[in-house]
Amino acid sequence: MNATTPLQIDGKQYPKYSLNLAITGSYKADGSPDASIAMRLVPTRLVPATDEAPSMVETADAAAIGLLRGHLSEVADPAEQSAVAAIQSALQTLLAAKGL
Repeated sequence: MNATTPLQIDGKQYPKYSLNLAITGSYKADGSPDASIAMRLVPTRLVPATDEAPSMVETADAAAIGLLRGHLSEVADPAEQSAVAAIQSALQTLLAAKGL
């Protein structure tokens, strides 16, 4: 994932995020959908190869950004609502494509 604004950490620029995303979908007793969402974005940079070392990926794990929502009712930010809707739509499209 490309960072909107690359982070500067210890004089190094981290223009990407490595993403960990976990979504658990469920239904309430009334039939309405629910979900818990855990997301972790780890600042990431690609270090080009030199004569002394091969290219590598460097992460700044201590600067990771987390987002945790235990229920869909906790998703109040419009940007989060849009992301959740897009993910749900993409997954529904996948299920249809797989005939599930």
